[in-house]
Amino acid sequence: MPWLDVQNTTRADYTRGLTTVPLPTNAKPEWLNAVNKLRVLLNKLAEHPAMAPNLQQTYMTPAADKNNVYFMWDFVGRTLGMYYNVDPQLAHHKPGEPLPEDYSDVIGRCVMAQQLILDTKPGMLDMMTESVYPEQKGRHPKFGEEILGLARGLTRD
Repeated sequence: MPWLDVQNTTRADYTRGLTTVPLPTNAKPEWLNAVNKLRVLLNKLAEHPAMAPNLQQTYMTPAADKNNVYFMWDFVGRTLGMYYNVDPQLAHHKPGEPLPEDYSDVIGRCVMAQQLILDTKPGMLDMMTESVYPEQKGRHPKFGEEILGLARGLTRD
């Protein structure tokens, strides 16, 4: 977000800033619902013990521990930032017409976040992490039931 100085803002402060953006009073319920779900999930990912080595680093500092929780924190945070740029009234969307591209993108990212988090067996997220950071092989923190439950709800009303 433009008001956060990513060179000097810690990931903890970045999370706090991103999850406390004032929401428009004229937003449609489906927009508010999606944004609020992402806010809660982002906070829970930031509170996960596997994020501890990364939280006090600035946003732009390479993460101290590039684990699955960190990657999902980053992905969910970017998705939330994108959601803030979607028209909160969804005014361009008429029933029966294709969704606006920016809205389709964030919906797709929510589906992807859900799939990646819920793939609890060694799966796509583990393979992606290990392919970029081989030192993470076999070091995949569990998300825990609370985060899994939040992920299940990402694509439900």
